[in-house]
Amino acid sequence: GKAMATGFGTVGLGATLAGGVMQAMGASKQGDAQQSMYNYRAQVAKINADINRQNAAWARDKGEREAVQYGMKATQQRGAIMTAQAASNLDVNTGSAAQVRESQQKITTMDTAQIRTNAAKIAYDYDTKAVMDENQATLDTKTGEYAKEASQYKVAESILGTVSGVSDKWQKGRSTGLW
Repeated sequence: GKAMATGFGTVGLGATLAGGVMQAMGASKQGDAQQSMYNYRAQVAKINADINRQNAAWARDKGEREAVQYGMKATQQRGAIMTAQAASNLDVNTGSAAQVRESQQKITTMDTAQIRTNAAKIAYDYDTKAVMDENQATLDTKTGEYAKEASQYKVAESILGTVSGVSDKWQKGRSTGLW
């Protein structure tokens, strides 16, 4: 009878230990998986930040190109105005003829400034989004580290709980004469 009882007691202790080890392994794997997921999300956010920085640079370049092209067109317009004035036998250097060209120059300067301002606003929005993406990447990386750390506490908890459970069963087994 006692050999059989000892066998049952040993199987019970073994099952408790195995269960605790499996629980600890599961917690560790879960922590690894969570950290991997957050690291992946952080990489995606970093890539998005890079794309947004490239878009910001593109917006600035585009705005500058548009401003230069507009300035060239305006210069051609100014030349055409002067030619038309001269062909009409107006004194192109004084009076209303000169004022027309001055007004056209002021409008050109304002329009060029507006083109650059619009491009700067678009670039700023992209830069702001890039900073938000970088902050998200940092947050995801830290969250992954915390998830991994938390899983290590669960591993320790599983092992300590198992050891405590085995100890209790051992004491009960001894007191009831299982071994």
